[in-house]
Amino acid sequence: MGNCSNVDGNDDLESGIKEHSYSEQERGSKSKNNAIENAMRQYERHEKRIIKLLLLGAGSSGKSTLFRQIQHIHTNEQKKDSHALSSTQQENLRSLIRYNCISQMVTLLQKSVMLSDPPYNLQQCALDAKQSDDENVDTEQTQKAITLLLDFAKKVNQEYEPHNLQSWEQLTQAMKYLWRLKAVKATFDHRQFFSLLENMDYFWDKLDDVMQETEHAQYLPTLQDTFNARTTTSGILENEYIIQGIPFYIFDVGGQRNERRKWIKLFDLVHAVIFVAALNHYSCVLFEDETCNAMKESIQLFRDLINSKYFNKQYTRFILFLNKKDLFEQRLRDDKIPLTFCFEEYDGPNYGDKTDDEFGSQSEQNEYFESCYDSAIDYIREQYLGQIDRKIAKRVTVAVYVTMATNTDNIEKVFNVVRSGIIQAALRDSGLN
Repeated sequence: MGNCSNVDGNDDLESGIKEHSYSEQERGSKSKNNAIENAMRQYERHEKRIIKLLLLGAGSSGKSTLFRQIQHIHTNEQKKDSHALSSTQQENLRSLIRYNCISQMVTLLQKSVMLSDPPYNLQQCALDAKQSDDENVDTEQTQKAITLLLDFAKKVNQEYEPHNLQSWEQLTQAMKYLWRLKAVKATFDHRQFFSLLENMDYFWDKLDDVMQETEHAQYLPTLQDTFNARTTTSGILENEYIIQGIPFYIFDVGGQRNERRKWIKLFDLVHAVIFVAALNHYSCVLFEDETCNAMKESIQLFRDLINSKYFNKQYTRFILFLNKKDLFEQRLRDDKIPLTFCFEEYDGPNYGDKTDDEFGSQSEQNEYFESCYDSAIDYIREQYLGQIDRKIAKRVTVAVYVTMATNTDNIEKVFNVVRSGIIQAALRDSGLN
């Protein structure tokens, strides 16, 4: 009996040891599982706090300038002395700006011929003395200036920084002379009929600075030059910032037609899309297709994006930046190009409908322009918002801002409002606030 009892006791002991051993293993396993689960929860919590923001829009809308402004503003917030361009960046930008000045001046000369011939018949654009009322046209100096410019333009795809300072100075003077010609200025004023890089007048007006190249001094682009320089975005640019303690991932992608196929890879779990539309594009044509109005292309693109099945309308916020306010005002007021150039059905006031003599005072003229401007802005806003499909209209709210991407103060104020709204919405959606 005793032996049997001892045997039973040993069995119980062995069983107890095994159970204890198993429970220790289970607790160890559970502990590891808990650690993994905790790590995963922390990772998910971190991921929920990351805010993903896309800058989308058609080509030349100002996305990249906005991207650089945000970079400048928030890099300065985190590193106060980091706003300066590196020497390599300055050299690359200097070459780009000079290249643009030369190549786009050649474009103006080519388009002056186009506009002076049928079907346009704009004689004020003619570089032929028989057609033009500009006494400087077709003089020996004009021919020399054009020849010199075209010789340099042949090096367009080569390294053409100055090797001969004397010939470089001659090129500078030739370009300054051509830019003063009435026919060239008139062609520039009629750029709604052809594709031309924007803000070129900003650089042509300061050719002495841009082309400066001596033994003792060389042109160095300023921060404002950076914002005004036109660069074509190819591929995807990404920057990360810590804003109010929250990681922001901001993406800028090329807006040309051949770049848009790359967008879809970024559409997953996007907190906000800033769609950038250039107001002055009502009077522009596409770089890719000069038969297509740039604003109509932008509106079509906005419609495709806002109604896309790839965006969760309850998760992704849409923000519309009506950009290039300054260029829009210039086209309405100085160039007097009516909004009907793009929207034939527009029946609001157009500034060009009245002559200067019809105003009793400058203040009356300013008030009339403001009414024309406000009416045009309202109409364009409705053209974009009207693209939202009725099926999703109740679930989609689009915040609209009129912006000027080349103006740091304007972008800083607007983006502060936008980012605060995005942060609050993201925290609310993730249950973290």
